[in-house]
Amino acid sequence: SAGYFETVGQPVLRGRGIRNADARNTENIAVVNETFVRRFFPNEDPLDKHFGIDMPAYARTYRVVGVVRDAKYTQPTRPPRPMFFVALTQSAKYKEDLMQIIDSRSHFIGSVLLRSHAKTGYLEPLLRKAFAEADPNLTIISVRTMNEQTALVFDQQRAVASLAGLFGVVALILAAVGLYGVTAYTVVQRTSEIGIRMALGADAGGVLRLVRRGAFTMVGIGLMLGIPLAIGAGRLISAQLYGVNGWDPMALGIAITALAVCAFVAAIIPALRTASIDPIERAEHGVGEVEASSAQLAAVPPRAAP
Repeated sequence: SAGYFETVGQPVLRGRGIRNADARNTENIAVVNETFVRRFFPNEDPLDKHFGIDMPAYARTYRVVGVVRDAKYTQPTRPPRPMFFVALTQSAKYKEDLMQIIDSRSHFIGSVLLRSHAKTGYLEPLLRKAFAEADPNLTIISVRTMNEQTALVFDQQRAVASLAGLFGVVALILAAVGLYGVTAYTVVQRTSEIGIRMALGADAGGVLRLVRRGAFTMVGIGLMLGIPLAIGAGRLISAQLYGVNGWDPMALGIAITALAVCAFVAAIIPALRTASIDPIERAEHGVGEVEASSAQLAAVPPRAAP
């Protein structure tokens, strides 16, 4: 109907939209989208051109009066399709019964659009009253905003995105826990070395820097491998899910920060504990471990050679 494109926010690029003057007794007109023009009228002005559907006898059924910007009505993950819009008050004259059925079905009113700044709860009773006054047989099934209507189309995509996000969080937690465990174990294994360094004059600050350097070297190597893989996986996901950007600096920043914090905590806690122990005692403990191991080896009786 008149004002449709203004209501849905689909701008008319050339010519005009549908008007109230496009009545039953006037010439059948049509408004086409950009993809329609590229498909059927390449390199020429589509205005005032004629076209039809199915049969050559109906090639001049509609006259193009306007061109609107492309919009996705049914499948948002696919490119826009060639579309043409006809006036609700006009009907094409076909001889075949099948063509008449197709034309009548194209004029079926499945929804009514209203552009307003008022809330849905305020408008709904007014709309139901207005429809009842116009025709008591008209039944309003539901009243939804455009955002709510659009959200219904993306239920499956939202579920997949939420599931992928959950897996991403779990993977980040597992990576952080694993990094913490590996880093803490590495620091504990170097306890004797740290004790010897402190016994030879190294201060606690130097020990902490040494431990941090080792931990962040491990994180840096992981990030050098992980960031390109994350970007590649993001592009793959963006090709499968509508509206998902393959490059998300915030998500990468959160992951990098979480891993860096885990590495820092995993390195600093054992290092502080080791640095607080007397260096001579820690070095002697390391030497004692070596002597105990040597004693165990010496206690093994030699076997006679055959």
